[in-house]
Amino acid sequence: MNQTDDPVLIVAFGEEENLGVGYLISVLKEAGIEASMIDFRQNDEDILTAIRRRNPFVVGFSLIFEVYIGEFARLITFLRKNGISCHFTAGGYYSSLHPDEILSLMPGLDSIVRFEGEYTFRELAGCICKNEDWRSVRNLSFRENGRIMSTPLRDPEKDIDIFPFPSRGRPEEYAMGRTYTAIIAARGCSYDCSFCNTREFYRKARGPLRRIRKPESVAGEMKKLFTETGCTVFLFQDDDFPVRAYDGAWINTFCSEIENTGLAGRIAWKINCRPDEIDRDTFLMMKKHGLYLVFTGLEDGTDEGLRRLNKRTTAEKGLEGVGILRELDIGFDFGFMLFQPETSFGSLRENLSYLERVCRDGYTPVSFLRLLPYFDTQVEKDLREQGRIRGAPGSLDYNFRTGSLDACWSAVGDCFAEWLWGRKGFVNLARWVRNYLAVGDFFNGQHSVHSGYRQRYLDTVTLGNLWLSENLKDLFSYYESGDYLNDGGTQKEQIRIYAESMNRQLSKSLRKMLKKLEAP
Repeated sequence: MNQTDDPVLIVAFGEEENLGVGYLISVLKEAGIEASMIDFRQNDEDILTAIRRRNPFVVGFSLIFEVYIGEFARLITFLRKNGISCHFTAGGYYSSLHPDEILSLMPGLDSIVRFEGEYTFRELAGCICKNEDWRSVRNLSFRENGRIMSTPLRDPEKDIDIFPFPSRGRPEEYAMGRTYTAIIAARGCSYDCSFCNTREFYRKARGPLRRIRKPESVAGEMKKLFTETGCTVFLFQDDDFPVRAYDGAWINTFCSEIENTGLAGRIAWKINCRPDEIDRDTFLMMKKHGLYLVFTGLEDGTDEGLRRLNKRTTAEKGLEGVGILRELDIGFDFGFMLFQPETSFGSLRENLSYLERVCRDGYTPVSFLRLLPYFDTQVEKDLREQGRIRGAPGSLDYNFRTGSLDACWSAVGDCFAEWLWGRKGFVNLARWVRNYLAVGDFFNGQHSVHSGYRQRYLDTVTLGNLWLSENLKDLFSYYESGDYLNDGGTQKEQIRIYAESMNRQLSKSLRKMLKKLEAP
């Protein structure tokens, strides 16, 4: 093969830090194979130009989000039609669990790297760069004589601290002039929620469901990034941060290491965890060592709903958890699926009442999503058995039990999509004001020059939460009563127009706060 300075190029989703790709690149570079990443969100022509310019031996496609399967398939076809002939491979959850399907949907692929990719991708790239046969590399799927072949699986690496720290770009600004990066303390999850396929991925890979890094290694990585890049905000991407690992010994050691490395008071960090893992003493200790924000999966406000989701907790535990965070003045976001396959108008009202309790004082904005039937989850299997699943791979969907609920969900999107999920919407802007205040409080103290904005933020979010809740109730009653069938959608249209107006008004207020908080 012709010599190239960049033998491996990975096309991947570039939002924040893509740690999966970062680990792949660092392992490749450790083996003497140069690699780089291009953001999948760039237009096709730019990606084509980048591949032509770098002339790689291998292009890898990181299919970490199933909703982009169709777009990746289109991109691969486009690249092949425009003369890119090097080896194409793909990886990710869907590719690992359904290689036959991905190879069928994407005929331009030459192979699939299944499950954990560090060693497999390194070996595959090495073989191709040396023009050696790659078909005996473990954890691969590929076509051979019209059949799909899969090589034997290798055992996943038990000690993930063996991997070099992931390759990262230059840290970008987060808030208040502070830069951030993503980091992990563990891989996998030991729980089996019905809407998540993480457990299935690690089970099929024949490895431990969860592998936890040494707390000394995690703190050491943070120290290295702090010293070499000046990074001071760390966003942990673990599905479930090891708060309770080894009966709490892990988090105690981690906080001690932050102290020992001289990072205490100089860095701030955010985690994801379950609400029933939150206890006052542990989280007070964590806050003293930099914890400023928690994302927690509440998901449902009823015990019945939580049982369906296999969450193995109670609604009251969720309230207790966020109550502790509020008491300790630790910011929090939460996951909540207001609309689910078994949703009724009664459950909508009950869950909305729960959200009102969670967000009662403007500490965080009311937000929610619709449960989607991700592949190989228990939810997807149940809906398939019921004959309710529809759509193609990457865009599976379902109908609710009644047409009025289908219409109601559609109306929620029409009326509140920008408010709830838009980048310039109320919820996103409120979270960023909260982030700025939290980072400012941590590094500058609550009596800093910006402290006066805290009450303004609380008042604005309280007003927005109250307004959203009241209008959702009106919308629920409108569709449950069947009035929507008789008035030509007049009431829904009134709510939509009102929502646009309120979103503009409150978002403008939040943007003004952000502008003031961004000022030096």
